Amino acid sequence: MDIIKLFARRSLFRIILFTGFICIPVQSFFYFAMNIVSEKLLFLFVIQNKFKVTGLEPFIMQIQTDTASLKSFFVPVSTGIFFLSGFILWLMLHHSFVKLMEKSYLVSKKKPEKSDKKPEPERKDQKQNDSRLFLHLISVLQREGRLLDFFSENLDEYEDEQIGGAVRSIHENCKKTINKYIGYRALLDEDEGDNFTVQPDFDPAAIKLTGNVTGEPPFRGIVRHKGWKATRLELPTLAGTRDADIIAPAEVEILRSEK
Repeated sequence: MDIIKLFARRSLFRIILFTGFICIPVQSFFYFAMNIVSEKLLFLFVIQNKFKVTGLEPFIMQIQTDTASLKSFFVPVSTGIFFLSGFILWLMLHHSFVKLMEKSYLVSKKKPEKSDKKPEPERKDQKQNDSRLFLHLISVLQREGRLLDFFSENLDEYEDEQIGGAVRSIHENCKKTINKYIGYRALLDEDEGDNFTVQPDFDPAAIKLTGNVTGEPPFRGIVRHKGWKATRLELPTLAGTRDADIIAPAEVEILRSEK
């Protein structure tokens, strides 16, 4: 995750910087102390030569040797210890930060699989409901305007005048049904065939571009269809008991009882 990587980089840089600030004064203090020790040893050496004190010379030489060795090894050893301690501190902080983020649900050990799939029962119910809504619309148009009856007819058997009369009745009844449940208006005020300028901020869902579409808007074109947009929607009540796949029930006129 980006926030963890950012924290790791920044914390490592600051720990290295802080370790350097601590390491340099410590090493400076050590060198200052070693110089004082060297001066004291030099003073003892002068005293030993002046007063002919026996037994001090081997002791002074040994301390000088040890001091010189300590100076040569202290810088690399102390630098390594400081930066190793800083690295261990960084690992501990990084681990603690990751754990804290996991507990706060900002990250997780395992990335969850992204899926738009709904639970199987819910998907099945949604699919059935969508099917019922679609078929119910056809059912309403059939009940009010006999739309499926018209589509199922073989028009080759009829003259144009007969088809025109039937279409007029179906058109009127279906229009009444549509207007009963849906209000709608044209998306464009211009008539079909009028010139129209498509502005740069046009809505691709509302205006479909066809023909020679190249470059960037504005475009000059001709209105081929004004489009439609719903302004009102009243869903018909779904039947809760009968089979949703039945668009229109068969009708049987009873002439007489069998009893």
